[in-house]
Amino acid sequence: MSTVSASVRTLRTGLGTLRTYVTGIDSEYMTYVNSHNVHTCGPQGVHYIDGFRPGSGHSWHEYRDKVSAVVTWAEKYVDDSAWVDALDTRATTWQTATGHASDAYDDVDTKNLPAVESWRGPAGRAYREVVPKMQAGTSSAYFGAMHMKGASESISTAGETFFSQVAEAVSTLASSLTHYTPAPPPRQEGDPPSVSAQGSYSCGLLHDTDDAGNHPWTAMTSCETALTTLESEVEEALRVPGAGGPAAGFVPVPDYFADAWPPAPGRH
Repeated sequence: MSTVSASVRTLRTGLGTLRTYVTGIDSEYMTYVNSHNVHTCGPQGVHYIDGFRPGSGHSWHEYRDKVSAVVTWAEKYVDDSAWVDALDTRATTWQTATGHASDAYDDVDTKNLPAVESWRGPAGRAYREVVPKMQAGTSSAYFGAMHMKGASESISTAGETFFSQVAEAVSTLASSLTHYTPAPPPRQEGDPPSVSAQGSYSCGLLHDTDDAGNHPWTAMTSCETALTTLESEVEEALRVPGAGGPAAGFVPVPDYFADAWPPAPGRH
């Protein structure tokens, strides 16, 4: 069985954190601002007033919206992982088919058909003519089953990697938002000076403020890259070298086998 179930569980957990952030950060940010009368964020204390962006960096509105975009993107795939295990199982089925096709080819191997040499007359000629067709058919069946076994395995493995990478990206982003707690109490007269928490809600981070505004963009890039890689590996798995070998290019599996099956014996 694949590891996709574990990845999906991690992905669901991360999405839960991100949804909470998206739905609650507006009020939490305003609570923080109203309690502390600060609007600073990010490196060198640039000012973010009411969620609008200064000359550089991202406002908390943009940060929140990008987190929301990551959630929307990942939600399209979180319930669509069953195919990974299904293809893993299908590879075993194709392995069985490969064995049957190999046995069939052995059955029509010339050395197992003594009648090829012993039959005489028109019947012998007709028999000898159909033997290569039987061999070609069973050879195509063997190659096709073998290729689909490998393709099923490759695509299943690519799916595992895809869900693992998406789960990691979402989980990393969710971890950067673990500061999501109610704003601390307002400062009181006589409290010692403190600026350590300034901008924690406006950035979306409580620490590593130099990275403020980067995490959801990084997560989205990681997710999109994972999908592009998956699509490329699926396309690679479902193609076969053309008649001239790899140097002559590749063709899709259906096209390769379109004319590979000989007519059934006795049919013209």
